[in-house]
Amino acid sequence: MSLQIRVLGAGDEMLLAEAVGMIEEADLTPQRAAAHLADPDLVNVVAIADGGIVGFVYGHVLRRFEAVSFFIYSVDVAETHRRRGVGRAMLERLKALAPERGWDEMFVFTNRSNPAAMRLYASAGGVSPPPDDVVMFDFD
Repeated sequence: MSLQIRVLGAGDEMLLAEAVGMIEEADLTPQRAAAHLADPDLVNVVAIADGGIVGFVYGHVLRRFEAVSFFIYSVDVAETHRRRGVGRAMLERLKALAPERGWDEMFVFTNRSNPAAMRLYASAGGVSPPPDDVVMFDFD
């Protein structure tokens, strides 16, 4: 499998619409896609393989007084490509993007009852605090 990881930007409205279509039932209008891609605090990463989008991560930059964080809102991989390194590759691309964008940290929430997410975030270097049902992985 040849895998390309791409951070979306202006002009990638069709790719964003395809990625959103992978996880949502509603269509993304061209206007909403353009507005989303124009916002520097919204970041979208796709994984492309086998002629289409097989993974999608998106999140928000959170600017606080003491730090700039990146909150990963969703990590999705097509069922046909799970457990093949797609999710981890997208997270690694975001980790590499962090210094360029001035992010002090990245984090994502999941539940301990989601073993696939727990494995993914731990394999990408995420560190979880002591047990609780809601889990946040923090990437330095």
